[in-house]
Amino acid sequence: MKRNLLVRVPLCGMVARFGRRRDFGSAHVLMFLLFTWSLLFASTNLALAQTAPAPSPAPGSALPSDLPEVQRRIKALVTYTQAMEAITNNQDFRAIDLLKQVVDLDPTSSIPHETLGEIYYSRRNTVEAKREAELAVKLDPKSAGGHKLLGRLQRDEALSTSDKALARKAIDEFKQVVAADDTEIEAWQSLASLYGLTDEREEQVQALRRWTSNDPSADQALYQLALLHFDKREYRLAAENAAQALAARPSSEAATLLARSLLALGQARAALQTYRDAMARDPKSTELQISYSEALIYAGQYDDALEALKKLKETDPNNLEAIRLTTQAQRRSGRRKEAIDTLKGALKGRDVSESMDLQVALAETYEELGQADDAVKSYDEVLGSLLNPDGTLAERFRRPVEDILVREALVYRQARRHDDMARTIERMRQILGPKTTRPDLILIDSLREEQRYVEMLQRADDAAKRYPDEQDFRLLKAQALGHLDRVDEAMRVLDSTPNNSPDDLQVLSTKAQILYEADRHRQAETVLQDALRRDPKNNQLLVQLSMVQDKLGRAADAEATLRTILEQDPDNPTALNNLGYYLAERGERLEEALQLTQRAVNIAPTNGSFLDSLGWVYYQMGRLNEAQRYLEQAINGQPNDGTVHEHMGDVYKKQGRLDQARRSWERSLQLAKEKTDRARIQKKLDDLLAAKAKD
Repeated sequence: MKRNLLVRVPLCGMVARFGRRRDFGSAHVLMFLLFTWSLLFASTNLALAQTAPAPSPAPGSALPSDLPEVQRRIKALVTYTQAMEAITNNQDFRAIDLLKQVVDLDPTSSIPHETLGEIYYSRRNTVEAKREAELAVKLDPKSAGGHKLLGRLQRDEALSTSDKALARKAIDEFKQVVAADDTEIEAWQSLASLYGLTDEREEQVQALRRWTSNDPSADQALYQLALLHFDKREYRLAAENAAQALAARPSSEAATLLARSLLALGQARAALQTYRDAMARDPKSTELQISYSEALIYAGQYDDALEALKKLKETDPNNLEAIRLTTQAQRRSGRRKEAIDTLKGALKGRDVSESMDLQVALAETYEELGQADDAVKSYDEVLGSLLNPDGTLAERFRRPVEDILVREALVYRQARRHDDMARTIERMRQILGPKTTRPDLILIDSLREEQRYVEMLQRADDAAKRYPDEQDFRLLKAQALGHLDRVDEAMRVLDSTPNNSPDDLQVLSTKAQILYEADRHRQAETVLQDALRRDPKNNQLLVQLSMVQDKLGRAADAEATLRTILEQDPDNPTALNNLGYYLAERGERLEEALQLTQRAVNIAPTNGSFLDSLGWVYYQMGRLNEAQRYLEQAINGQPNDGTVHEHMGDVYKKQGRLDQARRSWERSLQLAKEKTDRARIQKKLDDLLAAKAKD
């Protein structure tokens, strides 16, 4: 019998601080520049050996125009050395005068212009700095110092004015710098910030990676990488980079990001420990205390979370995040009506624009209670605050608007109001534009839920061609092929998907799911073991492994795998549900099974699979009325699930309602795919007919 799988549900811009620091003055840089100048005089080595340098003129004095070439170059080198000494001694004006003499002595060199530009830049004389940088580049188009200075000037203005066109010019300058020297950290820092401004996320990630490869202790770059990965829901990479940032420089921000990533990965206990360590460093941080309370909720420690939040609200009764988390604890512990009262009280008299998180929480609570109209009304209030008066969208609100519209569509889908769902999807297209992929994803997933696999395949194939960079469509195409018993074709689709991206575990997970549903359980186990070698704590993979182990008759292994998940993520609803179901299937420890499945239903009260498990536990306990109530709710949520209909038939049979039992089993037989399931259901029907014949 099929159990529930984890569902894959499909922070940011960097503003680095750049000081107007100088790239000169140290002994290392001075030696480098002197060496560079020595190359300019390579053709005059003999003359240099034979000729003593003339005394340097005083700053500002005229230079003889008829000096021989060799003497002019010697004088330029000596004067440049004196300029560098002046810079080291913070004598900027003397250095400027000396460098101007160097320019007169050797007008073909870009180096004195670069150095002059650096001085002007450090003194905030941007006009002269730009002029000197442009002269340096004109004299030497490959002048790294000139390009870097021009890049700095353009970068500073672009970041202060959010001018994307100017940012792209600065990017071009810094690209010249890293082309000459790939280890130039400031250039990679600048590129990372500028790509953030121009919304070129992949390029920003690459720049940050180059920055960290040159400076592994660059906590700012590591933190920003973690933010970018978190924003893309690449939580494993987010956690890795946040952990490195935290190790490089302990901070509350890095600790919070690491803990949030761990929570998203289902590692609640590790998140709690991360917060405890951070609170030991910063015990007065209210933000850490709130975040710690959230981790307590996801670890299933509701009472502890509510007590901590109560103290925070006593200190600050208007702390909206503390209020929201209080209602989150109430919801996950099955106290949703109490959560609605709390939310309505907090929202009273507040404008939606200042309390959107609470409004969303209210909508979610109505959704969980099956009150579709109230849920949509609350979501619409949030949308009204995010959209422009004419119904258009500001780009900065794209993600939240998209998420709200997706939730509305799913509310209607859950309520079987397909026309309303279609209208919401069309509204999504109008507001978000043709590039958004979410409408197609919802439609294709709805076809999967309705078991319309031929149409699902057609739409997934079409979407994969229109959005070649969107991997989800290839995964859905493979799933459709699997449901149509075209498993080998499905494997070829998945094998053609790149396996070197952060998403490759999802490819392996999908492959295992298709093999599992095709009764190829040993192959599925091999795929899952490969995936778990890459990410041993991945809860989705562990859930799938437990399902395979159960099918292979290894009940003890399946139970151990699920308990491993609950060790690191005690409130994981899928692990709670599946463990409770397996215990009920075996007729073992039914009180524990009841507690486990009740907790799962409290967390996700509209999940048909969870409701089915709870109903099945009640059936095994002989509590048939309660079993019937939850199984009826499960059928309402998942009308095309053969297992639920079979369970419903079993209840009717025990109640003596034989005609209803027969109809439920017949419906189950129509929906069942696995051979063993079909054989078992057919036997129940045959036995029922035989018993009737005797009567």
